[in-house]
Amino acid sequence: MSTACLPLFAASTPSITRFTTKKLTQKKISPFNATARKLYRNSMTCKAAAAASSSSSIMDFDLYDLLGVDSSSHQSQIKLAYRTLQKRCHPDIAGPAGHDMAIILNEVYSILSDPNLRSAYDKEQAKIAELRGYTGKPIYSAWFGLENEQRAVFVDEVKCVGCLKCALFAEKTFAIESVYGRARVVAQWADSEHKIQEAIGACPVDCISIVERSNLAALEFLMSKQPRGNVRVGMGNAAGARVSNIFVDVKKFQTRFEDAMEKASSRHPKVSFLSTY
Repeated sequence: MSTACLPLFAASTPSITRFTTKKLTQKKISPFNATARKLYRNSMTCKAAAAASSSSSIMDFDLYDLLGVDSSSHQSQIKLAYRTLQKRCHPDIAGPAGHDMAIILNEVYSILSDPNLRSAYDKEQAKIAELRGYTGKPIYSAWFGLENEQRAVFVDEVKCVGCLKCALFAEKTFAIESVYGRARVVAQWADSEHKIQEAIGACPVDCISIVERSNLAALEFLMSKQPRGNVRVGMGNAAGARVSNIFVDVKKFQTRFEDAMEKASSRHPKVSFLSTY
């Protein structure tokens, strides 16, 4: 019986909403490249009233992106970016339309120019970055079980040694992804429970688990972030060393996600957190 094989599906990296002086856009614009300079000269005006006067906060956006710099930028680069944008958006140059943007730039710079505030902001951004790309839906497996089924099947790919046995016992449920050669569930309950239990029993490293369906999406998302290497049967599994327990991490992750959703809904009652991240 042939073993199913599929390409690696990496968790999608959503584009982070960028804020420009004209509107919210998906394109990052830096004031220091030719394209940005052309856009600023030809079409950009300092209109930020919609964002500044609404319930939006500057903390809803990446402050480094607002200035068009990297998070690793030196303080002098941040200062230069701030001054460059302030000159372009100053009310004396851009007129009344630049007033709101000038206020926003001042707020951004007050945070990024203060070492303590910048450090605190960077730590908060690191927490948020862990959630980006998470949709609340499984990224690898499709659901073929009953709607009232509260269990799901999950493979700990870091522990998997690529023996192929699970895909031989339950070929509709399991597949071997082609990048690392590790097993993965691609179709929940596509095989009978008897076959799935046989596959679980045949696993030599006990890397297949029956988990709560409510945890499946988070488990698959966290697994997509785990370090993995190509599996060579009989050569050990050092390439798949893990730094933490994914089943412990999933609870912490879900707590952070729920907290972030509450914060987002309190700021924007009509905006979904998932659409933001």
